[in-house]
Amino acid sequence: MSSLASEPPHLLTPLAAVWPEAAPAEKPAGPPPATASAKAAPAAVQVAFVLLDLGAKRVSLCGDFNGWSKEATPMTREDNGYWKTTLTLAPGRYEYKFVVDGEWIPDPLARDNVWNHHGTLNSVLEVRG
Repeated sequence: MSSLASEPPHLLTPLAAVWPEAAPAEKPAGPPPATASAKAAPAAVQVAFVLLDLGAKRVSLCGDFNGWSKEATPMTREDNGYWKTTLTLAPGRYEYKFVVDGEWIPDPLARDNVWNHHGTLNSVLEVRG
């Protein structure tokens, strides 16, 4: 067996083996450095939810943003009969319902509703940043 240094280079010999200075520079380990053109994460948005129900005694907002918990997001009744709450949500698609005195209802003002696995409607909200 002879070493590469004692034989003339073959046509298929890598250039780096014959001319070490031609070897490509090693890439640094780790993630690439941040650049000014990298996009920042979309900002969260304040979203107001409103329901008009003059006879309701208790209203809460439930959805995939709060684990569908009836207790997580109670709404406040205004003097004019509107129930309101505001959430800070990241951009995305959310399904939700109101719980009015124990009864689950979709938002009557929602632009979009979808059927859920219970055979009832969930309201849909698209939050854009």
